Amino acid sequence: MQFSSWTRLLLIMACLSLPALSAAKGLGLSPHRAQFASPSFEQTAADETATPMTPGKKNIGRAVMFSLIVPGTGQLYGGSWLRALPWFAVEVAGWALFAQYHGQGNDKTDEFESYAGPWKNNVRTAGNFNYDVYMFREYQVAANEVFARVKYEGDLSEWRDLSWDERTEHLPAPYTHDINTLDVQQYYEMIGKYFEQFGYGWNDAYDSQADISIGSQDHIWGAGFGGDDAATVSYDGTSAMFLTYRDMRGEANDLLEKGNTMMEIVLVNHVLSALDAAFAVRSHNRKLESAQMGSLDLKYDIKTNSNGDLTRMLTLSVPLPTAR
Repeated sequence: MQFSSWTRLLLIMACLSLPALSAAKGLGLSPHRAQFASPSFEQTAADETATPMTPGKKNIGRAVMFSLIVPGTGQLYGGSWLRALPWFAVEVAGWALFAQYHGQGNDKTDEFESYAGPWKNNVRTAGNFNYDVYMFREYQVAANEVFARVKYEGDLSEWRDLSWDERTEHLPAPYTHDINTLDVQQYYEMIGKYFEQFGYGWNDAYDSQADISIGSQDHIWGAGFGGDDAATVSYDGTSAMFLTYRDMRGEANDLLEKGNTMMEIVLVNHVLSALDAAFAVRSHNRKLESAQMGSLDLKYDIKTNSNGDLTRMLTLSVPLPTAR
């Protein structure tokens, strides 16, 4: 019959208290019948005070550290390769999928950036978004007393050299983002996100034969091109190039987001594997302690003494570990 550690302690305490209980209730129970079987009782005083050590016992902290570094290794340290396998498999799969999605996302990013053209591109054949055409429209809006917050009185070349703070004094909504940002990633994000502001710069939205070198008010985005209404301050025409670019950019972001999700799963796997390693080692240690303690032998008997009286006897045998 097997007992847990707590059960063993309770049984030992119960046996030690039986003499007092028998005296109180008139039971003829000998106070000397509780027996403890040990391999040897020939121990010195130092042996009796030493803390028993369990051979093969593992360190929980070490297991946690192992699995925090490489999930599953803490479980292997605790002697359970079956328990280690799922954690290690998630680790390998997570990193493999992260590399795959991140690589595909970067390739797609290069593709949509190449489609739009170089940063602040002003050559029509170099890409599908033209920086100069967009700045030409910005100047038109700022120089138009109907559209502008405060009409701009300078020429086009001077307008290009103004800072964003200076330009926003003249520009109304939806002109709320600076195309001259030094953040290249933000540049490619804006031209594919804020269509009402940057729709004017896509090559299929304007007349490519128009002269934009001078600050005219010619509306080059009208019928036959983008179909923008000259009476409105924001772009309300169409652009198949913008839609293609938006979809390409969205696909790249989705792939990169999947890669980020895989990395989050990898990090969570490290933490959960470390926690499981602690439980695995604790279970391993408890099994060793239980095997070392052995099984309790509890025996109840009624015997007749020399006077003919019945004596009730409860014998508890507990194998005690030898101090090391």
